Amino acid sequence: MLSGPSPDQESSASHPAPPAFHLRPRRGWLNDPNGMVHRDGRWHVFYQHNPYTPTHTDIHWGHASSADLLGWRHHPVAFAPTPGGPDSHGAWSGAFVPGLERPAVAYSGVVDAGAHSTIVLRWGTDDLDSWSEPIVVGRTPSDAGVDVMRDPFLFSWGGRRWALLGAGMTDDTPAVLVFDCEDILDWRYAGVFLDASAPMLQSPVADIWECPQLDLAADGSAAMLLSVQYRRVLGAVLGAAGRVVDAGGHPRFVPTGANVVDLGDSYYAPQLAQDPSGAAPLVMGWVREASREGETEGVAGCMSLPRRLTVRDDRVLLLPDPVVAGLALGPEQTLGAGEHPLPSGARIELRAGTAGQLVSADPAQAPVSLADGVTWVDSDVVESYPAGTAPSTRRLRPTPLRLIVAEGGSATVAEVTARTV
Repeated sequence: MLSGPSPDQESSASHPAPPAFHLRPRRGWLNDPNGMVHRDGRWHVFYQHNPYTPTHTDIHWGHASSADLLGWRHHPVAFAPTPGGPDSHGAWSGAFVPGLERPAVAYSGVVDAGAHSTIVLRWGTDDLDSWSEPIVVGRTPSDAGVDVMRDPFLFSWGGRRWALLGAGMTDDTPAVLVFDCEDILDWRYAGVFLDASAPMLQSPVADIWECPQLDLAADGSAAMLLSVQYRRVLGAVLGAAGRVVDAGGHPRFVPTGANVVDLGDSYYAPQLAQDPSGAAPLVMGWVREASREGETEGVAGCMSLPRRLTVRDDRVLLLPDPVVAGLALGPEQTLGAGEHPLPSGARIELRAGTAGQLVSADPAQAPVSLADGVTWVDSDVVESYPAGTAPSTRRLRPTPLRLIVAEGGSATVAEVTARTV
């Protein structure tokens, strides 16, 4: 994500303790995951980061890695905006470049708030801790009706390397562009990979699709993730199932189904990475939090728990990664009907057919409804995985939260004791 709507700015009133078992920096701002890759036995996640204040400004790339997706090692900040360089106004979202002899990442760089973005590449060392100066490898094709573009994602098709970029066109419609980047230092605009002409893609309404992600099978079947923005307001994440076909020498996506992949209001900009084991692609997203204008301390933003992408009946699903079950838990308690206090970190499972709610201490704050399945509470972060439907990611304040179990129902609750960041 490049600019955006001052993501949900709020006052500097009191904030809850930061999440304890969701990936986050020790200080500052986090938004989109970037450059996700499995390398030398570890998952590496880079992310949009202001290391100085919990505000959506001065965007660097942060870096963390994990052997098991639960315990995270914080690395030094990967790189910062380059004074006088092509990313002087921020090193924005992008991806790891697969298939090269040495590590590289590609991302969106801009020189001021009103400038078209360029596609910027940096070479990395084998440990992914040190990175070269930025190199401009592609530019916005403004003569093709493109107003803005951002967030490169790379893939292989037809024996060549290609890249997708989210875009907003001059006619105020969203699109995904495709570039030929077989020469990694010279990206050439090839055409439109996906537009909003199919009715199934016209809701939620958008004027730009950000952070396009693609999972492409050998038979041409594919799934996409698109983060929806309209009039600078961040919206839902749209999943699209379909096929990739030849469109006169470049790939194009033909959708056969579309759905919102997270039913909450706090999940955005997920990125996927292929798993070398052959398992379904790993997906992690940004759990949104407001920019804390005027503050210098604290943390704003965290990553979601790890999920895996799959397609069923033309629906794109983000299911919890099985590793999440390995979070360390305290003894389980069975709770009956009524209102119950919760620890700051908790795993909640409702008995089949039981209705429940999470409520904050503020009666004016809308409760979060729960259904069959598992819900994870981490300070104010609530991730619910109902059986048979899409997950829901929300923030609920003020903390601590309380669980209401409906009459005749029951729930099991266990404290999450692991500290993974």
